[in-house]
Amino acid sequence: MMLKPNAAPSSEHNNPPRRSPSAAKLLAPPILIAMGLWMLLVSLFVHELGHVLGALATDGRVVSLELRPGRLGHTLVNPNPSPEVVLWSGLLFGWVAPFATWPAWRLQRGLIGPTLRATTWFSWLALGSYLAVGGGERWSDTGQLMSAGWSALLLVALGSVVAMIGYAGSRHAWSILNERLETLANSPDAAPHGVARLAAGWWTWLVLWWVLQHAAGGAIGSALGLGIAAEP
Repeated sequence: MMLKPNAAPSSEHNNPPRRSPSAAKLLAPPILIAMGLWMLLVSLFVHELGHVLGALATDGRVVSLELRPGRLGHTLVNPNPSPEVVLWSGLLFGWVAPFATWPAWRLQRGLIGPTLRATTWFSWLALGSYLAVGGGERWSDTGQLMSAGWSALLLVALGSVVAMIGYAGSRHAWSILNERLETLANSPDAAPHGVARLAAGWWTWLVLWWVLQHAAGGAIGSALGLGIAAEP
């Protein structure tokens, strides 16, 4: 009896075809972009809201306010009995207020918890950097604090420390977000429609937040007697 020689392994076995990027992987960047844009909108809104609260707490009168997204945010107060309090209120409120979301940081559904964590530390990074480098602009918070007698070195040092803490926190938070997305996208059981729902959900939330923030900016302005909702 003749024995047939073993068949040579096929090239198809040795070189399995490369898998094309899955739909889940392709949807990950749009999800991260939507999250990043939302974080920016939240940070700017909370910062300006802090100035408003500082003005109200010191019997100042807000004469111009812009809280709506897509516009240059500002809070002008006149008379302003305690300008330094108003200035620091925007920065401190922007750093502290996001921690109110801390109980929700453990929520995993829709990546809500990791995103709230990342937003908190992004606020520290953004506003810390703003304080550290804003001295070159006269009407920035840093420039006005310097005009009020605050040491530029102190402001730069404080802003740098806050920004570095924010950077460390942001890097950790974004690594968690990216890891969760990669796990979801690379899972053998990953359903493209599941990731698509996540992407659609975040972009829908971003648009909804834009509309709500625009309405809130107009409502707060109207409550302060500015008639901001009627501005072009």
